[in-house]
Amino acid sequence: MSKKSELIADYFPNIYLAVISLLQGIALSQLVPIFLAYVEIAEHPWLDIHLLPILLMLLIIFTIWHHYAISIFFLRWFPNIIDTLVPFLVGVAQFVLISYLTIKTDLSDMKMDDWNLGFAIFLMSGSFPYLAAAWRLEVDLFANMMSKKNAIRHGELTKKYYKWAGYSIFVQGLFVMLIVLLDQDRWLLFSLILLLSHLLLFEYCLLYRIKPHYVKSMDEFEAEGHTSR
Repeated sequence: MSKKSELIADYFPNIYLAVISLLQGIALSQLVPIFLAYVEIAEHPWLDIHLLPILLMLLIIFTIWHHYAISIFFLRWFPNIIDTLVPFLVGVAQFVLISYLTIKTDLSDMKMDDWNLGFAIFLMSGSFPYLAAAWRLEVDLFANMMSKKNAIRHGELTKKYYKWAGYSIFVQGLFVMLIVLLDQDRWLLFSLILLLSHLLLFEYCLLYRIKPHYVKSMDEFEAEGHTSR
């Protein structure tokens, strides 16, 4: 049994989920009061354009937490400074974006232009963690739960998804940049649809592409007399 695989299996999920859960919890605690203030002030809260960045921010928080929570099962590599730098930058970026949505007495207090620009930059730079995950995935670290052949195939499936997910987020960032340039805040509705589609496609790829092979590989590994951890 690979000692490296056992070490990463014990260490990898804990550090990632702990850090990202803390950051997303803080971000959510900052966004909820803004949403409550918005509902109280807005004349038609479900029709006002100012609702879009709040919903997008909520979806961002959930998507990041969801991806980290799920990815710890399908990704493995030896951590380095990137693994502390990325969550740190993601947290800072989220807090900055939320600060643009602060409402004091009127909806005009929300800095829509600044938020849109920040959102565009956030999405484009957000493609890096996806591409980095595809690049850094080490199939040898799955030696304690599947054969080398199956680990290689798992790596191929997973890397392919994360590459395309990175491209998807980058293109969405370009679309939001177009919103900024053309000053079309209402197009944020399309951005909301695109980001939601991105999340749903992640689930589809997970359930019908990555997970079936992953589970099958573990079953075969155990059937051969190994004990996976």
